[in-house]
Amino acid sequence: MSIIHHKLAAYMKSYTDLYPFSGRILIALHNEPVYDQSFGYASAEHGILIQPDTKFGIWSITKSFTAMAVAMLAEEGLLRFDDPVSDYVPSFKTFGPMTIRHLLQHRSGLPNFTNMPEYNAHQNKWPLDVERTLALLQDKPLDYPPGESFAYNNTGYFVLGLIIKRVSGMSFESFVASRILQPLGMHHTGVNNGRRIIPNIASPYSSSGRELAPAEYIDMSTVTSAGGMYATAADLLKWDHALSSSRLISKELTDQMFDFTEDGYELGWFLDRKHDRRRISHSGAYRGFRSELHRYPDDGVTVILLTNYDFVPSTKLAGSLADLMLGEEAIVPEQPPRYPMKPEEFELLKGIYEGFGCRAEVDSDAGGYFFVWNNREKHVLYPVSPAEFRHSWHDLSYAFKRKDDGVWSFLGMKKRA
Repeated sequence: MSIIHHKLAAYMKSYTDLYPFSGRILIALHNEPVYDQSFGYASAEHGILIQPDTKFGIWSITKSFTAMAVAMLAEEGLLRFDDPVSDYVPSFKTFGPMTIRHLLQHRSGLPNFTNMPEYNAHQNKWPLDVERTLALLQDKPLDYPPGESFAYNNTGYFVLGLIIKRVSGMSFESFVASRILQPLGMHHTGVNNGRRIIPNIASPYSSSGRELAPAEYIDMSTVTSAGGMYATAADLLKWDHALSSSRLISKELTDQMFDFTEDGYELGWFLDRKHDRRRISHSGAYRGFRSELHRYPDDGVTVILLTNYDFVPSTKLAGSLADLMLGEEAIVPEQPPRYPMKPEEFELLKGIYEGFGCRAEVDSDAGGYFFVWNNREKHVLYPVSPAEFRHSWHDLSYAFKRKDDGVWSFLGMKKRA
């Protein structure tokens, strides 16, 4: 066992002694795995352990495939990054000079449909075709003029899937399968349309109290090119290698995708620096699954983390594992000491918080403090400061914030008067 493997294994042993974790972790150096480990159950109900061929929903890592499909079409001369979106979606003429590049870089100003109350309240439970998705945007102004700001946005990548279909004559699912996955030998990756059985895919979990609970149902046809894919860890390592070796597009265009002239978001990836090293990364997180793909191109380090527990702080955990690979220190976070909260302090926080079509009820009982999410999941907390709590089971913190107008917010939602 190598020294680095021992460090990674020791870290995960200490982490899982303190916190729940289920999933796959694959860490590679110059495309060769140095740590490859399964944890927990693909099906807790049936006692089926996670295996190397277990598939996980990867949510927004899907965007890296969507951006690659657009780049391939651009290199073939079938579209240009600076084409007006309205050339492909005529109804977008009302939004002004919005380009494909704006969609790719989350600079379109489009409202994010997955944050809309009507989506979270009920429309994510039913098939949502293109027309109904575009209808969500009707009569809604842009959040800002195209190109003037950055706001992470699922709407733009949903629209890119529509453009891919109109330019190529193939559905997003078919294009990705035939033009990307099959040539790369990624046989355990695909698009989940919610209409067929996917062999070996893990069941998605949330939690209630200190027990697992089924994750809230989402109709996968509502996210498609914005977050509808699944993969194994081994297939994502193939994806990483294809990106670093320019397998699908020219090196010139690959360099454009990963242009580090400044930190930001370029063509399906976040670009920044950590420990003064270039980092190319993306995460995915929604009901039941979390995913991480972190690439350090100058060091040859790749960290892949997939979990079917949606309460795992996956970005932080993947970052700690990357720290160890890069020779930095990483310490497993311990639960902080309890703050002696006064009843009048909690009275300010107690209540119902609503927003985005979601709801959290903050309260206390004989067992302590808690919040109930969407009338279905109870999360038991304990205070660590007058406005911050820790989860009693997960490695998660929760902060209450008081705005200038005196109204409290929690999980980005306002307290109901």
